[in-house]
Amino acid sequence: MKLIRLALIAASAALSMSASAAGIADKLEQLGEMTYLKVSEMRVAKRDGLLAVQVEVSNTDASNQQLYYRFKWLDESGFSVWGEEAWKPVLIYGKQKKMINEVAPTPRASDFRMEVQSPNNSTNNISSPSSNGGGSN
Repeated sequence: MKLIRLALIAASAALSMSASAAGIADKLEQLGEMTYLKVSEMRVAKRDGLLAVQVEVSNTDASNQQLYYRFKWLDESGFSVWGEEAWKPVLIYGKQKKMINEVAPTPRASDFRMEVQSPNNSTNNISSPSSNGGGSN
């Protein structure tokens, strides 16, 4: 019983830890390479049976940058457990960091992918979600 309790504590600690650079890359889908906006930290925890995600985005430029993001909520097998979310805009001021907090809409979500794009500072010049009806490119 004590061994099971220790295993649960270790698993819980692993879930609530910050993701490393490799871990961030596994969870992040960039639509175009962003020049000035960088996902600098990502934390994941289970709270009240739901997956909670906290993402820190840094703007390395002196001017304000627009970011669009959405989450894909997945089960343990990688299958989607929720419909496609709408793109959410966030303005990140020059040389600032912004925290994005999201909670899974269903307890069936045990994993996620975060899609991001920033059309105004992308080297691939992808159009903004608002100019293409809100869908991905």
